[in-house]
Amino acid sequence: MARLSPVVLGRNAVGFSCSEPRTSSRQRGCAVTDLRFCAGMSGMTSVGMATGGFVDNLAFTSDELPAHLDPNARFARWHEIFESVTCCSDYFRTEERPFQAHFQLARFGDAYVTTFGGTFRRIARTASAIARGPNDDFCILLNRGTEPFGTVQLGQDAVIQPGAVHLTTNGEAAEILAGTQCAINTITISRERLRAFVPDAAASLARPLDPGQPAVRHLARYVEGILELGATDSEPLQRHVNTTLLDLVALALGTGRDTAAIARSRGLRAARLQAILAGIQAGFADPAFSPHALALKLDLSARYIQDILHEAGMSFTERVLELRLQMARRLLASGSGERLRVSEIALSCGFNDVSYFNQAFRRRFGGPPTQFRG
Repeated sequence: MARLSPVVLGRNAVGFSCSEPRTSSRQRGCAVTDLRFCAGMSGMTSVGMATGGFVDNLAFTSDELPAHLDPNARFARWHEIFESVTCCSDYFRTEERPFQAHFQLARFGDAYVTTFGGTFRRIARTASAIARGPNDDFCILLNRGTEPFGTVQLGQDAVIQPGAVHLTTNGEAAEILAGTQCAINTITISRERLRAFVPDAAASLARPLDPGQPAVRHLARYVEGILELGATDSEPLQRHVNTTLLDLVALALGTGRDTAAIARSRGLRAARLQAILAGIQAGFADPAFSPHALALKLDLSARYIQDILHEAGMSFTERVLELRLQMARRLLASGSGERLRVSEIALSCGFNDVSYFNQAFRRRFGGPPTQFRG
């Protein structure tokens, strides 16, 4: 097992660096055996799911570490686990606050999406870290925190504002300099794969992208959405997510006219569909909810919303009705629903006509609402 040695960085920061070479997570493909090894170290009973020998989903936090460990031991244990499944780097925590960290990974084909953060003030991809886990993948950083952080790579300093996107490479030494904590989403793509979409991708290295750019906003939202849902066993869906990610990255970085046209038609449309579906999910229980209300919220036209939903296979009205009926059925079967009249349940789910609710419910589920009470 690689040993971790403490490294002192200034008065208020402590880091740990792995003292023995190890293969990178990409070289090992994030093998399942490594996760079992990590689970044994941390005391956790389950840290992820594997398909075909490769990790598709993984999530853990420092809260899952054994409670008896002191702060330095907790940090060392977390670092061992983290580095065994992701890019090798040296992490330096602040001693001004108790150590806290979280991490989640989802794999979609050959693209890895992660979210991580905690009480770190410096993260360094040093020459020794590159030697431990050599790869030259591109890594897109998205600042999901509320404060900016600094980066240093290829002799260039940059400040990454909240919401901004920044392209880095794992093949060159780099640093992230935060205050007392950071929160970052990442997309890791092989150099060959990204260059097929963006031939001059290297020209964007160490250059922050404007968070106000539409493609950057859509990319950030899409990453948040797929992290919330996690990876999938469906190969067609994995390919779709993979392609959409690359399309959005290509648009955010800027690309050639032909590639941009293809990416725009696929990536932005898919991201907008996701935003529309999320908006419907959030607003369907409001009786006044309509395509026009959603269009105002998303800064789209009602016609565009109707068209894109039709392409996806179900109209706005059909989606809203299904969500309302499913919510009503859950309420009827729940303990809290027993105290409510059918008319009250109908109104709480967005129906303003109880007679129509009864008819729609019977058509959908084959019986009256009273039949489905718990």
